[in-house]
Amino acid sequence: MTTEDSMFQHNKKQASQLMRSAIPLMAKLDIPPTPYNYGIWYEYSSNRSPELNQVVDRALRRFGSLPAFVSQELFSEFLLSEEFQYAHRQGPVLKQITEDLETETHSVSDELNQFQSTVGKAKQILQKSNDPKQLGQIASLLEQTAFKTNQIVEQFSQTLITAQEELAAIRAELLDAKKSTETDPLTLLANEKGFERTLFSLVPYSEDDLTLLLIDIDDLGVINQEYGKKVGTSLIRYLSKLLLGALPKGGSIARLTGGRFAMLLSETELSVASQFAEKLRHDVSIQKIRYKNSKLLLRQVTVSIGVSTLFGDESPNELIEKAQHHLVYAKRSGKNCVIHNE
Repeated sequence: MTTEDSMFQHNKKQASQLMRSAIPLMAKLDIPPTPYNYGIWYEYSSNRSPELNQVVDRALRRFGSLPAFVSQELFSEFLLSEEFQYAHRQGPVLKQITEDLETETHSVSDELNQFQSTVGKAKQILQKSNDPKQLGQIASLLEQTAFKTNQIVEQFSQTLITAQEELAAIRAELLDAKKSTETDPLTLLANEKGFERTLFSLVPYSEDDLTLLLIDIDDLGVINQEYGKKVGTSLIRYLSKLLLGALPKGGSIARLTGGRFAMLLSETELSVASQFAEKLRHDVSIQKIRYKNSKLLLRQVTVSIGVSTLFGDESPNELIEKAQHHLVYAKRSGKNCVIHNE
Protein backbone atom coordinates (compact mmCIF):
# COMPACT_ATOMS: atom_id res chain seq x y z
CA MET A 1 0.00 0.00 0.00
CA THR A 2 1.43 3.38 -0.93
CA THR A 3 1.38 6.46 1.29
CA GLU A 4 -1.13 7.96 -1.09
CA ASP A 5 -3.38 4.90 -0.73
CA SER A 6 -3.10 5.15 3.07
CA MET A 7 -4.19 8.75 3.00
CA PHE A 8 -7.10 8.08 0.63
CA GLN A 9 -8.50 5.54 3.07
CA HIS A 10 -9.18 8.43 5.42
CA ASN A 11 -11.48 11.30 4.59
CA LYS A 12 -10.07 14.80 4.26
CA LYS A 13 -10.89 15.72 7.86
CA GLN A 14 -9.23 12.57 9.24
CA ALA A 15 -6.19 13.02 7.02
CA SER A 16 -5.83 16.62 8.14
CA GLN A 17 -6.03 15.59 11.79
CA LEU A 18 -3.40 12.89 11.28
CA MET A 19 -1.03 15.29 9.57
CA ARG A 20 -1.53 17.80 12.41
CA SER A 21 -0.51 15.00 14.79
CA ALA A 22 2.43 13.86 12.69
CA ILE A 23 4.07 17.24 12.02
CA PRO A 24 4.55 18.23 15.72
CA LEU A 25 6.05 14.79 16.37
CA MET A 26 8.50 15.30 13.52
CA ALA A 27 9.38 18.78 14.77
CA LYS A 28 9.86 17.58 18.36
CA LEU A 29 12.20 14.79 17.26
CA ASP A 30 13.97 16.96 14.67
CA ILE A 31 12.88 14.67 11.82
CA PRO A 32 13.67 16.19 8.39
CA PRO A 33 10.52 16.93 6.31
CA THR A 34 11.25 14.42 3.54
CA PRO A 35 8.58 12.47 1.62
CA TYR A 36 9.76 9.28 3.32
CA ASN A 37 9.38 10.80 6.78
CA TYR A 38 5.97 12.35 6.07
CA GLY A 39 4.72 8.95 4.95
CA ILE A 40 6.16 7.14 7.97
CA TRP A 41 4.89 9.62 10.56
CA TYR A 42 1.46 9.88 8.96
CA GLU A 43 1.16 6.09 9.23
CA TYR A 44 2.64 6.17 12.75
CA SER A 45 0.02 8.71 13.89
CA SER A 46 -2.78 6.58 12.44
CA ASN A 47 -1.80 3.60 14.65
CA ARG A 48 -2.92 1.28 11.84
CA SER A 49 0.37 -0.61 11.68
CA PRO A 50 1.42 -1.84 15.15
CA GLU A 51 4.55 -3.45 13.71
CA LEU A 52 5.69 -0.17 12.14
CA ASN A 53 5.02 1.71 15.37
CA GLN A 54 7.03 -0.86 17.35
CA VAL A 55 10.00 -0.57 14.99
CA VAL A 56 9.88 3.24 15.10
CA ASP A 57 9.60 3.30 18.91
CA ARG A 58 12.53 0.89 19.23
CA ALA A 59 14.65 3.00 16.88
CA LEU A 60 13.80 6.17 18.80
CA ARG A 61 14.78 4.58 22.11
CA ARG A 62 18.06 3.38 20.68
CA PHE A 63 19.07 6.30 18.49
CA GLY A 64 17.01 9.28 19.62
CA SER A 65 15.88 9.86 16.03
CA LEU A 66 15.40 8.09 12.69
CA PRO A 67 18.47 8.04 10.41
CA ALA A 68 17.76 8.71 6.74
CA PHE A 69 18.55 5.15 5.65
CA VAL A 70 16.24 3.74 8.35
CA SER A 71 13.40 5.97 7.14
CA GLN A 72 13.85 4.81 3.56
CA GLU A 73 13.92 1.14 4.55
CA LEU A 74 10.81 1.49 6.75
CA PHE A 75 9.02 3.30 3.93
CA SER A 76 9.88 0.52 1.48
CA GLU A 77 8.97 -2.25 3.90
CA PHE A 78 5.71 -0.91 5.32
CA LEU A 79 4.33 1.66 2.89
CA LEU A 80 5.32 0.73 -0.64
CA SER A 81 3.07 -1.72 -2.42
CA GLU A 82 4.63 -4.90 -3.76
CA GLU A 83 4.41 -3.77 -7.38
CA PHE A 84 6.26 -0.56 -6.55
CA GLN A 85 8.99 -2.40 -4.69
CA TYR A 86 9.76 -4.52 -7.75
CA ALA A 87 9.09 -1.89 -10.43
CA HIS A 88 12.74 -1.37 -11.22
CA ARG A 89 14.83 -2.54 -14.09
CA GLN A 90 15.40 -5.95 -12.49
CA GLY A 91 11.67 -6.61 -12.53
CA PRO A 92 11.35 -7.79 -16.15
CA VAL A 93 14.38 -10.06 -15.77
CA LEU A 94 13.03 -11.65 -12.60
CA LYS A 95 9.62 -12.03 -14.24
CA GLN A 96 11.14 -13.84 -17.24
CA ILE A 97 13.17 -16.16 -15.00
CA THR A 98 10.03 -16.99 -13.04
CA GLU A 99 8.02 -17.70 -16.20
CA ASP A 100 10.78 -19.93 -17.60
CA LEU A 101 11.00 -21.90 -14.39
CA GLU A 102 7.22 -22.26 -14.22
CA THR A 103 7.05 -23.56 -17.81
CA GLU A 104 9.91 -25.99 -17.32
CA THR A 105 8.49 -27.19 -14.02
CA HIS A 106 5.14 -27.99 -15.62
CA SER A 107 6.90 -29.84 -18.47
CA VAL A 108 8.97 -31.94 -16.08
CA SER A 109 5.96 -32.61 -13.87
CA ASP A 110 3.85 -33.76 -16.84
CA GLU A 111 6.64 -35.95 -18.18
CA LEU A 112 7.29 -37.55 -14.78
CA ASN A 113 3.57 -38.21 -14.32
CA GLN A 114 3.45 -39.82 -17.77
CA PHE A 115 6.54 -41.91 -17.01
CA GLN A 116 5.05 -42.98 -13.69
CA SER A 117 1.82 -43.97 -15.45
CA THR A 118 3.75 -45.97 -18.07
CA VAL A 119 5.78 -47.78 -15.41
CA GLY A 120 2.59 -48.56 -13.48
CA LYS A 121 0.89 -50.08 -16.52
CA ALA A 122 4.02 -52.08 -17.37
CA LYS A 123 4.09 -53.45 -13.84
CA GLN A 124 0.47 -54.58 -14.09
CA ILE A 125 1.12 -56.35 -17.43
CA LEU A 126 4.28 -58.05 -16.10
CA GLN A 127 2.33 -59.46 -13.18
CA LYS A 128 -0.05 -61.23 -15.58
CA SER A 129 2.08 -62.15 -18.61
CA ASN A 130 5.32 -63.97 -19.41
CA ASP A 131 4.97 -63.72 -23.20
CA PRO A 132 8.51 -63.00 -24.61
CA LYS A 133 7.12 -60.82 -27.40
CA GLN A 134 5.07 -58.74 -25.00
CA LEU A 135 7.99 -58.49 -22.59
CA GLY A 136 10.15 -57.16 -25.41
CA GLN A 137 7.58 -54.53 -26.29
CA ILE A 138 7.35 -53.43 -22.67
CA ALA A 139 11.14 -53.21 -22.36
CA SER A 140 11.32 -51.13 -25.55
CA LEU A 141 8.54 -48.80 -24.35
CA LEU A 142 10.17 -48.32 -20.96
CA GLU A 143 13.53 -47.62 -22.60
CA GLN A 144 12.05 -44.95 -24.91
CA THR A 145 10.03 -43.35 -22.12
CA ALA A 146 13.03 -43.34 -19.75
CA PHE A 147 15.22 -41.76 -22.45
CA LYS A 148 12.68 -39.02 -23.16
CA THR A 149 12.13 -38.36 -19.46
CA ASN A 150 15.87 -38.18 -18.86
CA GLN A 151 16.19 -35.59 -21.62
CA ILE A 152 13.47 -33.46 -20.03
CA VAL A 153 15.10 -33.75 -16.60
CA GLU A 154 18.52 -32.79 -17.99
CA GLN A 155 16.99 -29.81 -19.77
CA PHE A 156 15.30 -28.74 -16.54
CA SER A 157 18.58 -29.14 -14.66
CA GLN A 158 20.26 -26.80 -17.14
CA THR A 159 17.39 -24.33 -16.75
CA LEU A 160 17.92 -24.35 -12.98
CA ILE A 161 21.66 -23.76 -13.39
CA THR A 162 21.03 -20.87 -15.79
CA ALA A 163 18.43 -19.36 -13.46
CA GLN A 164 20.80 -19.67 -10.52
CA GLU A 165 23.54 -17.87 -12.44
CA GLU A 166 21.17 -15.09 -13.53
CA LEU A 167 19.83 -14.63 -10.01
CA ALA A 168 23.35 -14.50 -8.58
CA ALA A 169 24.26 -11.83 -11.14
CA ILE A 170 21.17 -9.78 -10.22
CA ARG A 171 21.95 -10.09 -6.52
CA ALA A 172 25.56 -8.98 -7.10
CA GLU A 173 24.37 -6.04 -9.19
CA LEU A 174 21.95 -4.96 -6.49
CA LEU A 175 24.70 -5.19 -3.87
CA ASP A 176 27.00 -3.11 -6.07
CA ALA A 177 24.27 -0.53 -6.53
CA LYS A 178 23.78 -0.36 -2.78
CA LYS A 179 27.51 0.05 -2.23
CA SER A 180 27.73 2.78 -4.85
CA THR A 181 25.17 4.87 -2.97
CA GLU A 182 27.35 4.65 0.15
CA THR A 183 30.74 5.22 -1.52
CA ASP A 184 32.50 8.53 -2.04
CA PRO A 185 33.50 8.59 -5.73
CA LEU A 186 36.53 10.81 -5.11
CA THR A 187 38.31 8.66 -2.51
CA LEU A 188 36.37 5.36 -2.75
CA LEU A 189 35.90 5.52 1.01
CA ALA A 190 32.45 5.36 2.55
CA ASN A 191 30.45 8.56 2.18
CA GLU A 192 28.28 10.24 4.81
CA LYS A 193 25.45 7.74 4.29
CA GLY A 194 27.86 4.81 4.61
CA PHE A 195 29.35 6.35 7.76
CA GLU A 196 25.88 6.80 9.24
CA ARG A 197 24.95 3.18 8.56
CA THR A 198 28.17 1.89 10.16
CA LEU A 199 27.77 4.14 13.19
CA PHE A 200 24.19 3.12 13.87
CA SER A 201 25.07 -0.55 13.45
CA LEU A 202 27.87 -0.31 16.04
CA VAL A 203 26.07 1.69 18.73
CA PRO A 204 23.89 -1.13 20.15
CA TYR A 205 26.98 -3.25 20.87
CA SER A 206 29.27 -0.56 22.30
CA GLU A 207 30.10 -0.27 25.98
CA ASP A 208 31.90 3.05 26.48
CA ASP A 209 34.45 2.01 23.86
CA LEU A 210 33.14 3.37 20.55
CA THR A 211 35.21 6.39 19.62
CA LEU A 212 34.77 8.85 16.78
CA LEU A 213 37.55 10.93 15.23
CA LEU A 214 36.54 13.87 13.05
CA ILE A 215 39.58 14.80 10.99
CA ASP A 216 39.62 18.02 8.97
CA ILE A 217 42.33 19.34 6.66
CA ASP A 218 43.45 22.75 7.89
CA ASP A 219 43.13 25.70 5.50
CA LEU A 220 41.94 23.60 2.54
CA GLY A 221 40.28 26.69 1.08
CA VAL A 222 43.58 28.58 1.20
CA ILE A 223 45.36 25.65 -0.47
CA ASN A 224 42.76 25.67 -3.25
CA GLN A 225 43.28 29.39 -3.79
CA GLU A 226 47.06 29.19 -3.65
CA TYR A 227 47.63 26.09 -5.77
CA GLY A 228 44.30 25.50 -7.53
CA LYS A 229 41.36 23.18 -6.84
CA LYS A 230 42.99 20.26 -8.67
CA VAL A 231 45.78 20.33 -6.11
CA GLY A 232 43.21 20.40 -3.30
CA THR A 233 41.42 17.43 -4.83
CA SER A 234 44.68 15.50 -5.15
CA LEU A 235 45.48 16.35 -1.53
CA ILE A 236 42.14 14.91 -0.37
CA ARG A 237 42.88 11.69 -2.24
CA TYR A 238 46.42 11.55 -0.83
CA LEU A 239 45.26 11.98 2.77
CA SER A 240 42.45 9.47 2.31
CA LYS A 241 45.03 6.83 1.42
CA LEU A 242 47.24 7.88 4.33
CA LEU A 243 44.35 7.68 6.80
CA LEU A 244 43.14 4.37 5.39
CA GLY A 245 46.63 2.92 5.74
CA ALA A 246 46.74 3.98 9.39
CA LEU A 247 43.28 2.63 10.20
CA PRO A 248 43.41 0.10 13.06
CA LYS A 249 41.93 -3.36 12.63
CA GLY A 250 38.17 -3.27 13.08
CA GLY A 251 37.97 0.47 12.42
CA SER A 252 36.15 2.23 9.61
CA ILE A 253 36.68 5.49 7.77
CA ALA A 254 34.54 7.77 5.63
CA ARG A 255 34.88 11.07 3.80
CA LEU A 256 32.04 13.31 4.86
CA THR A 257 32.49 16.47 2.84
CA GLY A 258 35.34 18.62 1.56
CA GLY A 259 38.47 17.75 3.48
CA ARG A 260 36.67 16.24 6.45
CA PHE A 261 36.94 12.56 7.35
CA ALA A 262 35.28 10.46 10.04
CA MET A 263 37.05 7.51 11.64
CA LEU A 264 35.20 5.08 13.90
CA LEU A 265 37.20 2.95 16.32
CA SER A 266 35.23 0.18 18.01
CA GLU A 267 36.44 -1.36 21.27
CA THR A 268 38.80 1.58 21.71
CA GLU A 269 38.73 3.65 24.89
CA LEU A 270 39.19 7.42 24.80
CA SER A 271 42.76 7.43 26.12
CA VAL A 272 43.96 4.98 23.46
CA ALA A 273 42.03 6.76 20.72
CA SER A 274 43.47 10.14 21.76
CA GLN A 275 47.03 8.79 21.54
CA PHE A 276 46.24 7.33 18.13
CA ALA A 277 44.76 10.66 16.98
CA GLU A 278 47.86 12.53 18.14
CA LYS A 279 50.12 10.17 16.20
CA LEU A 280 47.89 10.58 13.17
CA ARG A 281 48.10 14.37 13.42
CA HIS A 282 51.89 14.20 13.70
CA ASP A 283 52.25 11.80 10.77
CA VAL A 284 50.25 14.13 8.53
CA SER A 285 52.22 17.19 9.60
CA ILE A 286 55.58 15.70 8.59
CA GLN A 287 54.49 14.65 5.11
CA LYS A 288 56.41 16.16 2.21
CA ILE A 289 53.70 16.36 -0.41
CA ARG A 290 54.40 17.20 -4.04
CA TYR A 291 51.75 17.77 -6.68
CA LYS A 292 52.46 15.06 -9.23
CA ASN A 293 51.75 17.18 -12.33
CA SER A 294 54.14 20.03 -11.51
CA LYS A 295 56.30 18.34 -8.84
CA LEU A 296 55.54 21.42 -6.77
CA LEU A 297 56.24 20.94 -3.05
CA LEU A 298 53.21 22.05 -1.06
CA ARG A 299 53.54 24.01 2.12
CA GLN A 300 53.05 22.03 5.32
CA VAL A 301 49.72 20.26 5.42
CA THR A 302 48.11 19.74 8.82
CA VAL A 303 44.85 18.42 10.22
CA SER A 304 42.74 19.24 13.24
CA ILE A 305 41.04 16.35 15.03
CA GLY A 306 38.07 16.20 17.38
CA VAL A 307 37.76 13.00 19.43
CA SER A 308 34.75 11.76 21.37
CA THR A 309 33.67 8.47 22.93
CA LEU A 310 30.14 7.21 23.34
CA PHE A 311 29.27 6.87 27.03
CA GLY A 312 26.27 5.29 28.71
CA ASP A 313 23.01 5.72 26.85
CA GLU A 314 24.20 8.59 24.65
CA SER A 315 22.81 8.59 21.12
CA PRO A 316 24.86 8.52 17.91
CA ASN A 317 23.88 12.14 17.27
CA GLU A 318 25.32 13.13 20.64
CA LEU A 319 28.57 11.36 19.77
CA ILE A 320 28.81 13.31 16.50
CA GLU A 321 27.94 16.61 18.18
CA LYS A 322 30.67 16.11 20.79
CA ALA A 323 33.27 15.33 18.14
CA GLN A 324 32.20 18.37 16.09
CA HIS A 325 32.45 20.57 19.19
CA HIS A 326 35.99 19.34 19.87
CA LEU A 327 36.94 19.81 16.21
CA VAL A 328 35.74 23.42 16.25
CA TYR A 329 37.70 23.99 19.46
CA ALA A 330 40.81 22.48 17.81
CA LYS A 331 40.44 24.90 14.90
CA ARG A 332 40.03 27.87 17.26
CA SER A 333 43.05 26.74 19.27
CA GLY A 334 45.40 27.29 16.34
CA LYS A 335 44.71 24.17 14.26
CA ASN A 336 47.12 21.22 13.88
CA CYS A 337 46.00 19.82 17.22
CA VAL A 338 43.80 17.16 18.84
CA ILE A 339 40.97 17.99 21.25
CA HIS A 340 39.02 15.30 23.09
CA ASN A 341 36.48 15.09 25.89
CA GLU A 342 37.89 14.73 29.36
